[in-house]
Amino acid sequence: MRVGPLDSDDAEVAALIDEMRGGLADAPEIYQPGEFWTGLVEANLEMLRSEGIGNFKRTVSNNYYNWHFTWRRDPQIQAAVVGWLKHPTAAALMNRLVDPPTGIRTTVLADPFALSNSAAWRYKFFVGAIWDAARRDDPRNLTAKLDEPMVGNPLAVRHRGRLISQDLANSIIEFNYASRSGVLRDGCRVAELGAGYGRVGYVFSQACHGTYCIFDIPPALAVAQWYLTKVLGPDHIVPYSRRMDFASCERQLVPGKIAFFTPDQLELFPDGWFDCTQTISTLPEMPAAQASRYLELLAEKSRRALFLKQWRSWSNAADGSDLREENYALGEPWRLAERRVDPVQPAFFNQIWLR
Repeated sequence: MRVGPLDSDDAEVAALIDEMRGGLADAPEIYQPGEFWTGLVEANLEMLRSEGIGNFKRTVSNNYYNWHFTWRRDPQIQAAVVGWLKHPTAAALMNRLVDPPTGIRTTVLADPFALSNSAAWRYKFFVGAIWDAARRDDPRNLTAKLDEPMVGNPLAVRHRGRLISQDLANSIIEFNYASRSGVLRDGCRVAELGAGYGRVGYVFSQACHGTYCIFDIPPALAVAQWYLTKVLGPDHIVPYSRRMDFASCERQLVPGKIAFFTPDQLELFPDGWFDCTQTISTLPEMPAAQASRYLELLAEKSRRALFLKQWRSWSNAADGSDLREENYALGEPWRLAERRVDPVQPAFFNQIWLR
């Protein structure tokens, strides 16, 4: 546990969170976090205060999409084993964790914990297995080019000579699936709603010379801006502005830039401004009316493609919503072009809609 005064990075992120929370507080009610995320926001803030931004890949990232396994019958572990048995390689058995799997935080336990030896073995096997799954469907050869950035102190795995992670493997799989839309190429414009710490944005920045706009609530938005600035450099960043004016901002939204906005600011973009909009593991965690509003916005702001990766069925007791895959169907002029059960997390679906 971190003690003492905030260091410069923690102070920077704390200031960003305050600024972004102030901006979001002025937004219409439909954009305010529901009960589910209100509780999770407070948990994330506590983790950042306690463990510091320098360890966020072991703490708050576990509340975005990263998973830590303690049960061998977990559906993702079972899917990884089945996939490995179909395409067995020694790499998933021989890889190794770079650092001890300690200092992990989730909302299940109040204090940091370490993975047991058996859980650590299952984890590194799982990461290696899904990395090899990503390699088998990787037309841009990203698995041969990318390493997990060590900013944020990830549970990195040394695999086939590369530093990899669960997040990087999933992000490559997601990017390659979204690329089936035909629009993810140099010069394209992409919006992501609910980007966590920006893991998919990082992969996009390495695969395309395009414009990537992240729309999220703090503290995730602050973590993403801090992280991608550290990893890519400030020249590639258009930072959050509470007083966003689209006409002025648009001049900065050029290829090679990643920009940061609160979700209400998506309204300010012209319809059809993006080539692709996308959201991953977000909509069921909202009140039903808010999820519908965001889906409507994602459809309005994209001229061509919309990528969805969501729970196939999930009940959100905190907000009284119960959303299933059929709740995300789009009407004319959209058509469902691609659909599959997620290859890593079988409780999720993947869809690509085209206009």
